[in-house]
Amino acid sequence: MEFSNQKKTKTIKRLFNIIGIAIVVVGLILLWMKKDTAVLVTAAIFALYVGAAQFANLCYVFFSTENGKILIRYYPVISFLKKNYESIEFPQETLLNFKIEKGLGFSDLTIAIRTKRGIAEYPSISLAALSKADIEKIRTTLLEIMKKNKIGI
Repeated sequence: MEFSNQKKTKTIKRLFNIIGIAIVVVGLILLWMKKDTAVLVTAAIFALYVGAAQFANLCYVFFSTENGKILIRYYPVISFLKKNYESIEFPQETLLNFKIEKGLGFSDLTIAIRTKRGIAEYPSISLAALSKADIEKIRTTLLEIMKKNKIGI
């Protein structure tokens, strides 16, 4: 199985930029009209808007189970400094456990694998920009792989 949320993340990025530009234009118009209090309110709204986008941690996610490996590539859609491109790749037979945790309306994926030295747990991956159907596809696929692994033991 292989999928990504590339189309959705492009839409999210465009919408974020359009709304951000609209807020800045409104602020500039208010500044030109010398409405100081309204400019401060607009600046506060812009700061909250950017902060909320950073808190949501919306990520582009590419998920693949081809060639006997699990590959997950991800990076934040809205990033101001630099994009931290991350990638997780491991053989399917090393998958030990996974958790999809929901909190504040967002979902995170945590994966644990078996290594020669014991159990290794990868950092959480934000699934906030994925649809419920895509999150369910990931859950189902990982459950199938875990079932297959336990049969082979």
